[in-house]
Amino acid sequence: MKGIEISFRDMDPSDAIEQHIRSKASKLTEKYDDITGIRAVVGLPHNHSHKGKIAHVSLEIGLPGELVAITNDNHDKHEHEDMYVALRDAFDKAQRRISKIHDKRVDSKRRLMH
Repeated sequence: MKGIEISFRDMDPSDAIEQHIRSKASKLTEKYDDITGIRAVVGLPHNHSHKGKIAHVSLEIGLPGELVAITNDNHDKHEHEDMYVALRDAFDKAQRRISKIHDKRVDSKRRLMH
């Protein structure tokens, strides 16, 4: 597994959440071996509305020459009161973004070879 940095904000560190993040990150780096590192920041900020606390997930994923930043800060999504759902959505979004970048790079390499 490439370098991964995990930070907790406005909440106590959780071994279970950390293991979940490491598992998701590992699957991502297995699929895309050019990932140079992942930084994950998770938190439960105090929201000033009547809703419960909404999990905040921020990911920075390093690729050669590029940094993919994902911020899942959906104050209106009740399902994001569950940190695991917020993490799933953030990593799914990262997977889609990295896949697009990867496809473009492969496509441009193919064009150079012809």
